[in-house]
Amino acid sequence: MWVGMSTKLIVNADDFGWSEGVNSAVARARREGILTSASLMVTGDAMDEAVALAREDPSLAVGLHLALSGEARSALPHSAIPDLVDSSSRFSNNPARAALLYYFNRRARVQLADEIEAQFEKFAATGLKLSHVDGHQHLHAHPVVLPIVLKLVTHYGVSGIRVPRDPFCDNLRVDRSHIPSKITTALGHAHLSRVCRGALRDCGIAVCDVVIGSMMSGCMTDDYVIGMLKRIKCDSIEMFFHPIDGPRVDPQGPNPGDLATLINPWIREFIIENDYELTTYPGLAQATLGGPQ
Repeated sequence: MWVGMSTKLIVNADDFGWSEGVNSAVARARREGILTSASLMVTGDAMDEAVALAREDPSLAVGLHLALSGEARSALPHSAIPDLVDSSSRFSNNPARAALLYYFNRRARVQLADEIEAQFEKFAATGLKLSHVDGHQHLHAHPVVLPIVLKLVTHYGVSGIRVPRDPFCDNLRVDRSHIPSKITTALGHAHLSRVCRGALRDCGIAVCDVVIGSMMSGCMTDDYVIGMLKRIKCDSIEMFFHPIDGPRVDPQGPNPGDLATLINPWIREFIIENDYELTTYPGLAQATLGGPQ
């Protein structure tokens, strides 16, 4: 059994700014739990409140949760990106459909670059330091999207980026549910990880060896989290959650169970006793690349 051995552990909340309930959960997970960072959805309904909370907690690392699917609202109006969003400026709820559009539609790719830069600019306008970049439904790692993102990370001072690497075999040893969907996720991750490895080589951006969260999205229980940490042997791990202070919104999205795990004292005790180092992407970049925190 592997335990910490000074493994660096990033604990992130996605969808920060999506709603007041998500924002409240992030604040509670910081006060009472193990959360080290959050990824801001800059077009979320409660983005302004999220920014205010982040300003009150300067040690919270805040990244950009690039939203290009899942019915997220765009930063640019429909008139500027008509091939990407509907008349309400909402992206497709189907990530596979969105991924194919971005890959095969030349006009969509041009508009996509404009929208991605607009989301970076919207984050910059908050005045917060940009810790890392990840994406709603992992579309930041799409082979068309990632090169656009990498052209912007240096300009905006990004320290790290999420590379989808949720270990399939370890997952099945801990939890045998939803095997068909996990196989699909594992195959998608294998492709995205290959894309990222090639694009991120020698780019000076911190990445984690393993990223836990996709295969149990919406049900990151304390038993699952500890079971995975006991089995994974590596130098750096990101665990990401979808917490909400309120009722479950979506089967795989914001849910109170993830918040309960983040504030469970048993999880904190396990991390301390097994010598995990809670950190952030800027902290990981400092430790592994020698970059500024």
